[in-house]
Amino acid sequence: MRKEYGAALRELFTENFLRVCPFFVPVKKASTSAGVPGERAFCWRVSETLHMWVIVVPHQKAEAFTIEIGWSRKGRFPHLAMRPSFVPQSDAGLHDEYLCRLGDLSRGGDWWWSIEELPLNATQDEMMAYIIAQTKPLPPEVARARVTPHVQEAVGEFERFGLPFLRTHAQPGAS
Repeated sequence: MRKEYGAALRELFTENFLRVCPFFVPVKKASTSAGVPGERAFCWRVSETLHMWVIVVPHQKAEAFTIEIGWSRKGRFPHLAMRPSFVPQSDAGLHDEYLCRLGDLSRGGDWWWSIEELPLNATQDEMMAYIIAQTKPLPPEVARARVTPHVQEAVGEFERFGLPFLRTHAQPGAS
């Protein structure tokens, strides 16, 4: 993700997300072993050992982002062999640490919010114009305007699908 979109994404997501979920706290670095450059994590400490997580993950090559959600019953960022987890949502509660993509809950499959993309059947001239445009600086207000609707949509989907999923697993004895 280009730096202008990344900066707008981090700022806008934090602002919108914390307005809806003020019980989450931004965490500087989720883990020493996990993550991609530019990702941001938010933690809800339900108890000393149960921590709920929301992670904004920018795409490394495209102008897009995804959201991962889950928990650790070990009082830390989930230590997983692979992100997101391979475990189906129906079995998620059986695991002490878990992360899934929000799109799996809200749309039934992996989902990346795409800020801009090259059309699949673009002509060679369109491809060249797109590539050249990627090398030019993008004013912050333009980046914010392009990112805003995607962040609002993602936060809305978290509120409708992700938060109920996390709350189900935040209950005492949840499985």
